Amino acid sequence: MHKSTHLYFSIAALSLLVLIVSQSFAQSSVDAAEIYKKSCASCHKLDGKGGPMNSPDFTAKEWQAKHKDEELIQIITNGQKMMPAFKQRLKAEEIKALVGEVIRKFAK
Repeated sequence: MHKSTHLYFSIAALSLLVLIVSQSFAQSSVDAAEIYKKSCASCHKLDGKGGPMNSPDFTAKEWQAKHKDEELIQIITNGQKMMPAFKQRLKAEEIKALVGEVIRKFAK
C-alpha cells in the first residue's frame, strides 16, 4: 500500500471515530432526569406515581404496556386533556429522552 493511500484511510478512520464520539456526546448531553424534575414532577411526582390531577402512574406495568413510546412523545409534544403541550419548551430529543430514560424506567 502506498503511503498516501495509508494516510487517506487513517484520516478517514479518524474522521469516522470523531463523528461517532461527537454524536454519542450530543445524545448524552440531554439530562432527562433534570428535565423531568423541572417540567414534569409537579404533576407526575418525583416517584412517577402521579398525583391528584389524574396524572397517570408511570410505575404501573399495565399503564406502561398500554402506551407506546410514539404515543407518549405525541402527548408530551402536543398535550392532551389536562396535559399541556411542551413543544414550545422542550426540543424533540429532550422529549424522546424523557420517555426512554425516565418514564419507561419508573416501571423497572
